Amino acid sequence: MTEPVREPGQDTTDLTPCFYGSVNTWECDENDHQNVRYFAHKINQALQAFVAITTGDPAMTMRVPGAIRHQHIRFVREARAATPLRVECGVLARSEGALTVLSIMRHNATGEPLAGFQTTLDLRDWPTRWPDDRTVDAPDFAAPRGIDPAALPAPPQSFDAAEAMGFRIVGQGVIGADECDAEGTVLPHVYIGRVSDGMPNLWVFVNSDADRFAREEGALGGAALEYHLEIHAPLMVGDVYTHLSGIRAIGAKTQTMAHVLINRRTGHAAASATAVGVAMDLVTRKAVPIAPERRARLERFLLRG
Repeated sequence: MTEPVREPGQDTTDLTPCFYGSVNTWECDENDHQNVRYFAHKINQALQAFVAITTGDPAMTMRVPGAIRHQHIRFVREARAATPLRVECGVLARSEGALTVLSIMRHNATGEPLAGFQTTLDLRDWPTRWPDDRTVDAPDFAAPRGIDPAALPAPPQSFDAAEAMGFRIVGQGVIGADECDAEGTVLPHVYIGRVSDGMPNLWVFVNSDADRFAREEGALGGAALEYHLEIHAPLMVGDVYTHLSGIRAIGAKTQTMAHVLINRRTGHAAASATAVGVAMDLVTRKAVPIAPERRARLERFLLRG
């Protein structure tokens, strides 16, 4: 497989261009911007292309989804409908049996960064050694900021443990075949999507009547700034999962949320995530401070332990 050719004037990094596309209207959520699941979906396609380009083996694309163990994400700018996109990838670090890849999503007309992903791939069952020794550095906008992956507490490993810590049920469903690879294993972006689907049920607990009205009228929304996903034991087609969430920390404008998806077949955590989010004025497209009354409601749902 040959490396795609960059458009003139678009050579802004030392990374390999691996994906070109755009934001579809149906990929935008109630905030009128690309939902987090589609950021991840496109980034993960870029990862597959990067592996195929670097190894020269197109068949290696099928190994990538199952090799993703964790992703750290910084959302830099909104991606609105019809935004032209490109994703560039490069190796950040290698270790025995693992590879960490940097992926940058950019506005393809301006070159502005929209998101930065750092993805760790498990290479232990891959047939060949990674053939390229080159590495790149992560720009500041793509590095961890509000979430320190090394300092995250261990997620609850069962439904009862999650409830004992104060987690609340905000989502539940069944994994469909269209969410899985050919072997029936759920694709990594689906975890982020299912967490996103549960968020309105988390806000049921903390939003005032005025907050709910503002959201229904399209004046108030929300946005993720940073995200860390860990995949522990992948869900399979037909698995019933329960999504539990809670508040881990509260800042001036930000709230840090913790999520865990429990596989009801096994009784154990399939995946966990930590996210830093803000409430957003959908007219000015700016984050708004957390009002005292909202802070008091959020504090009632701080996790224990």
